[in-house]
Amino acid sequence: MKFKTPLMTLAVVLACASGAAFAADTQPTPAPASSQQAPETVADILATQHGLRERLEKRTGDYARYDDSAIRKMERAQDRIFEMLAGVTSLDQLNPTQKVDLSNALDEVKAVLLANDDQRMICHIERKIGSNLSERRCETVAQRRANAEEARREMMNHPEHYNQNGH
Repeated sequence: MKFKTPLMTLAVVLACASGAAFAADTQPTPAPASSQQAPETVADILATQHGLRERLEKRTGDYARYDDSAIRKMERAQDRIFEMLAGVTSLDQLNPTQKVDLSNALDEVKAVLLANDDQRMICHIERKIGSNLSERRCETVAQRRANAEEARREMMNHPEHYNQNGH
């Protein structure tokens, strides 16, 4: 499969990279059908992110369209990626929480590149009350916002259920 712009190619690589962060945490996934190899190693993820950082700093071509706010957002996410992967040689060295954090940071970069933040997935690990079992829960930014708004409306519509003094 050929892509028209290097930006689209980079977005596909980042999409694959965010999934690679969970490779050891979930069932194995088959290799992508395209000729583009998914970055499955720490070295691949770091090379992709360093290459992107270099192009963002030059701000030429496809990367000239990003404003300062978008650049800073991507750089903050990349800084978290670089910090998480410092001294790491395999994704297997990361614990489940770190894998979730890595995936979230990669997805944040991807969302800014694609200018589609509402569809960015945010994941976290939650433990059910009364159980030691934990599970990964993911939802989009738009879903989180809708859930928060629904909870706020519920509280406003039924104040008798929520004591303001915390009791």
